[in-house]
Parts: sequence; C-alpha cells; structure tokens
Amino acid sequence: MKPLTLLIDADYFLYRAASTAEDELAFDFETTLVVGDFHKGKSIFNQSIKDFKTKFDTDKVLLTFTDSRNFRKEVDPSYKGNRVKRKPCGYKKLKTWAMETYPSVMKPGLEADDVMGILATNGSLDNFVLISPDKDMLQIPCRIYNLKDEFTQDAEAAHKLLYIQTLTGDSTDGYSGCVGIGPKRALAVLNKVEGDDYWPAVVATYLENNQTEEDAIRNLRLANILKAEHWDSEAQQPILITS
Repeated sequence: MKPLTLLIDADYFLYRAASTAEDELAFDFETTLVVGDFHKGKSIFNQSIKDFKTKFDTDKVLLTFTDSRNFRKEVDPSYKGNRVKRKPCGYKKLKTWAMETYPSVMKPGLEADDVMGILATNGSLDNFVLISPDKDMLQIPCRIYNLKDEFTQDAEAAHKLLYIQTLTGDSTDGYSGCVGIGPKRALAVLNKVEGDDYWPAVVATYLENNQTEEDAIRNLRLANILKAEHWDSEAQQPILITS
C-alpha cells in the first residue's frame, strides 16, 4: 500500500492561521490599523500541517483551495451572499505562499470542498484521509478526520445526506432548502423511501410546500459536494447534478 496522503481543506486552516496572526495597532489617537503578521501566520499553518503529519505518521500531504470564481454563484447569485465578513488581514498572501510551499490543487470555479470530493472519488488516491471539520464532507464516502473523530463514512449515509441537505438547506451558505423542513422532518421523509432513490420524495415535498421542482434542483446543486462523476476533467467545469 502506498504511503498515506493527508487530503486537507487548506482554506479552513489558512483562515484560522491568518485570524490568529491578525493584530490591531494604534497609529495615532484616532487611527487604528489592522495588520497581519505573515511570519506568525506561516508558523501557525506549518504547525497545523506538522501536527497532522505526526498524528497520522506520514509526510505526504495534498492541500485543496477555493478558486476566486464559484460555479454555485451561477446556479444562484445569492449563494453565500450572507457572508459579509472580510477575510483576515494577510489571508491572500498566506494562500499564495501555501500553494507555492505545499503540493496543492485548485480547480476553476470550485470550492476546496469540491476539489476534495473529486480527488477522493476519482481513483487518484488509494490511501488517504480527508481532513476537514466541515459537515458537508460527510457526503463523501471515505476515511475522514473532522478534528474530533476519525471514521470511515458509509456510502449509503453519504448519499442520503445530500438529499437531507437539499431539503433542509444551509443558512451558513445562504440557501434555504424546502420551506418548513428541518433535519427531523427531512429524515422522516427519506426514511419512508424504499431503496436509495430519494429524488422523487424530495420533489414531492417541495411541491407539497408550494414550491417547484426547479426550486428543488437549485437547492440540490447548491448542496451537492462534487464527486468525480460531477467533474468534466477535459472541459474543466462541473457537470450539474439533476436528481
């Protein structure tokens, strides 16, 4: 078996490093400057990577990053529109440095989550652990470390989670899902389905709540973390899920 690869959501750890390395300096009585300590940010990020290498006893890492363009904005321009907080000072500089320092992957129009999902399912990695605290990564059936627990996500549970997310939406990412449907009701709807073809039940739930199939498809596309089957490697663009 090949050495273990640490497939890491670099966005999360860079954001945390840049936030910790940020400071306020009093320029004069009326002016305060926000500055980013680049050296400190690098040190914090490097330590995170070192800790993971030690924990999993491997030197092999692969970082994933979010592109400046996001294809979900083309699905729904309001996607993540509720995120108005600025990035920490020095974040972009740290990102450039990290991509030049470590083996890294960024794909056009994709978030780091999607890049991890594709790499985890396209057969390019045969021995890896996906490292991210993001609950959306539970859509990917693979070995996962969420900073608290290490486990292997079951394929059936991963598949079902996508449709739960399609029904409930995600306020953090700014899409609403089906009106009036929370996690418990979503699970109740899907638990009535025989087999794993959840889409008809999802559409029926949207229609019952005075929404349309188009609403369901839009939320499905926003919720779906891309896997190999959803990425056209030649055209370098996503293949939008339809059901």
